[in-house]
Amino acid sequence: MQFFPEFFPISEVFPIASASLSTWIDGEVLALGGISFCLLSLFGYVVHTTMDRKEEKGTESEVPFFQSVTKEEVSEVQKATASEKSLLEEGVPTISQDTPLFVFKEDIPKETKVPFQSFYFPVRGKTYEAVKSFLDSIRVGEEIWEVLLHDPKGDLQTVASKTGSISVFPSERKRAGEPKEGAIVWKLEWDSFSLGEVRQTSSTVSEFSLDEISFRLDKLVEGLVLAGESQDGETGWSSYPVFSQHLEREKFEGEETKILVFMEFESDGDLVSDFRSLGNWWKSRFGENSPIYRIRKNRLATFFHAEDWIKFQNSLSGLMEFLGPDKTRLNIGASVRVRKDDSEWEPRAKKALHSSKEEGPNRLVCL
Repeated sequence: MQFFPEFFPISEVFPIASASLSTWIDGEVLALGGISFCLLSLFGYVVHTTMDRKEEKGTESEVPFFQSVTKEEVSEVQKATASEKSLLEEGVPTISQDTPLFVFKEDIPKETKVPFQSFYFPVRGKTYEAVKSFLDSIRVGEEIWEVLLHDPKGDLQTVASKTGSISVFPSERKRAGEPKEGAIVWKLEWDSFSLGEVRQTSSTVSEFSLDEISFRLDKLVEGLVLAGESQDGETGWSSYPVFSQHLEREKFEGEETKILVFMEFESDGDLVSDFRSLGNWWKSRFGENSPIYRIRKNRLATFFHAEDWIKFQNSLSGLMEFLGPDKTRLNIGASVRVRKDDSEWEPRAKKALHSSKEEGPNRLVCL
């Protein structure tokens, strides 16, 4: 091989190739060659090491998860699986020691106390009649009889008492205390529900028939249950089921002219208080001839004979003044039964009530 100085300017350090071979292989050439070989070897080693590391990383990322588990972990998993299978085969449920106990609290039924169950009866309407009838049936004597019923909280209250021939219904009832020493107590219960108690206290030895008092107590309990199912709890008036029965009976049995009336109230104050005031006003004018039925929260119903209907219309202005026209509004819908088996009697009364509401407050419509 020959170098051409025209194209490759060679430094004066290197002699021209035209010299003999012995002039190339000297100490300097061997030193430079050794250094170059070492550098090339070092570079190759670095490159080779780098490539090996990249290949190892690639193979590790491609290894599936289950293949990377150690032998110790595999043995533990196999042991746990084997133990679970054996427990399932034996059919004995167990709780692992590593599992916290609070996880299973929802699965363990807790002992719950049965709440005290009682009925609350407002002493009005049929409840008042049942209690009064019981006290009236007791013969006059020196004993003190007390009828106790539950209040809304479940506490016993003395709602009526009788001493001699005098029966007392207190307007303000307080929580009753424990029975006096020597008192006889009868529990009033209906199908395991507590209704109240009857207490009898006497300073002397009283004689009475157990059969007779048991019969009267049964009658009192039946009267209380019937009152609870048939009367409104806030006013003591008859409820919607009783109204429906009365309406069906009037449809098929009544023949004389009768008016069905629906009254719907709106009040800015306490509507129950207004209803109680209305009850006193109503009783002073119509007595028991036209009982009131509370068929909805703000809707009442009643039946009028012709003369009471006219009397009611003439008393409307006084009724509104009594209730307070600035806070109470009233709409009335009525319908006259024109014949027996009049199936449209109730629908007409409802239609009249809706027409009254469309016209505005304090309106009466009769169809």
